[in-house]
Amino acid sequence: MTAVLPDLDVLVREALTAALPDASVWSLWPEDWAARLPLVVAHRIPGGGAPDPRFLDGALVDVQTCAADRDAASLLARRARAALWDACEAQFASAAAGGYLSRFASEFGGPTELRTGDDAVLAADAFRFQATYSIQARPARDS
Repeated sequence: MTAVLPDLDVLVREALTAALPDASVWSLWPEDWAARLPLVVAHRIPGGGAPDPRFLDGALVDVQTCAADRDAASLLARRARAALWDACEAQFASAAAGGYLSRFASEFGGPTELRTGDDAVLAADAFRFQATYSIQARPARDS
């Protein structure tokens, strides 16, 4: 029987939460985002796909960071990139996600400062960075 591929959003969120204890990590922007700074929002976006849906998933993952000043937002974005790399190297696993991160395949862009975009997230006292990574994951080894 073909294994069920893991929930990549859960894997990425749990890996970033473990590596960035000083940040609030979400898959979607929380309504009260300004109260949760520093903030990381990471989720799967359209594009990419499973190289082999029997045992290997691949995804483009959008990672956005937000902090009260530009330097903090930039550093958080770069720390998030390093955390994802390390999580893939360590094959970070999650029972809730049903698998583990297996490879940081590539970086498509960023971290780059966002100067325009969602008016709800634009504020003079909030700075945002975005990056896009290709990440691979596999089902739990006992699947």
